[in-house]
Amino acid sequence: MICHLCKSNVHKVHKVVKKVKIYECLDCLLDFVDQVVSFKSRSDKDDTNGLYNFAAYKIKEKKLRKTFAKLTDIIVKYKKSGRVLDVGAGYGLFSSILHKKGNFLIETIEPNTDLYYLQNIPHTNNKKTLEDYLKWTNQRDRAILSKHDRSKRYDIIILMDLIEHLRNPMQSLKKLRELLTYDGILVIQTPNYMSLMARICRDWAWWMIEDHKFFFTVKSLQKILNKTRFKTEYFLTYEDWYDFKKNLDGNFAGIKNNYLRKLTKGIFFIFFAPFYYMFRQVIWGLGYGGLMFVIAKKK
Repeated sequence: MICHLCKSNVHKVHKVVKKVKIYECLDCLLDFVDQVVSFKSRSDKDDTNGLYNFAAYKIKEKKLRKTFAKLTDIIVKYKKSGRVLDVGAGYGLFSSILHKKGNFLIETIEPNTDLYYLQNIPHTNNKKTLEDYLKWTNQRDRAILSKHDRSKRYDIIILMDLIEHLRNPMQSLKKLRELLTYDGILVIQTPNYMSLMARICRDWAWWMIEDHKFFFTVKSLQKILNKTRFKTEYFLTYEDWYDFKKNLDGNFAGIKNNYLRKLTKGIFFIFFAPFYYMFRQVIWGLGYGGLMFVIAKKK
């Protein structure tokens, strides 16, 4: 198979999840699946961490609000107003928090879920996939979209946990670049498969071959931004301790004796938790956080 990013044919099978092979490009460190095989592996019973279950999402709401508040604080350092396009907005929580921190006009692309958190906020939703939206936008604006027509462009385009789902992320980023104002920003968050979490957790939650077609590292994410003519303004890796701990719990699932499993987990966390809290800023700074958060501008 050919790497979608650097076109190299030098790769290996990095991991097998539910009988689906995940290939790793040895040149740019992009991981990817055979999309046809991955699609055929889907089951109606597959659960993607409650991501598309509103009841499960509500349970996580307090934690998500805290995280999103920190991330939106970073965004408003670069843009305090303008048109926002939130791609794959989910239930609209991220955009609702951003909206409160500036003078923003919110537009979303969300084909699957109701925008619960935006119901009292003026917004426009495009109930399409990103691929369909980009085709429609190209046809609609081909004659009128120009470098000087800001009314047809966005000041912020947000891809929160979205780029890994796209069939052709490089092509999508190129087209999204055309929809940004000259000083607009692109915001991306995506899992980091070379994170400490991914390395030490037996069943890393983001090996979601049902939904994820690509898996990025710091190197491969920077490379795709560079190839699509973006320059990085801000780069952060981080993760939530609750998510880290939940992933680590899977390491002890093989211990059948309930008492022994609890004892082993307890001993492990007594030593690991202090180490993690002491060094996590260093770990994140070295690029080993579980999530990558990027703000980029046009070159």
